[in-house]
Amino acid sequence: MPLPKDLDPYANPRAFYGAELRRLREAAGLSQNELGERAFCSGTYIGLFEAPDRRPQVDLSRKFDELLLSGEHLQRLSLLARQSKVADYFADAAELERRATSICEYAPMLVPGVLQTRDYARAVTRGS
Repeated sequence: MPLPKDLDPYANPRAFYGAELRRLREAAGLSQNELGERAFCSGTYIGLFEAPDRRPQVDLSRKFDELLLSGEHLQRLSLLARQSKVADYFADAAELERRATSICEYAPMLVPGVLQTRDYARAVTRGS
C-alpha cells in the first residue's frame, strides 16, 4: 500500500478539510476503504477528499461526522471548502472543466457558441 501524500493542510480550505478528514479517520482506526464502506462510497472517493481533489459535499460530511463522532466539525468545514468564485450550481462543473484535457460537445441542432457568427446567434435568439 502506498504511503499517504504529505500535504499542506493550510494551503486552502479544501486541503484543511482533507487533512481533518484524514486525522479523524485515522484516530478512529479506519482505513479509507473501511470508512467508504460505512459511508456507502468507495475508499478511492474518500482519498479524493483527503488529497484534496474533490469538493466535499455537505450530506456526505454529515455522514462522516456521524461515523467519526465529530459533532458537526466536517459539515462546517465542508461549507468553507465548497466556497467558489462561480455560482454553487456550476462550481463542480467548473472544477472538472479546469482539470479536463479536452472538451467535446455534441449539438446536432445548434452550432456551438464560440463558433457562431453574429447573424447566426441573432437568428437563434430571435427564434427562441
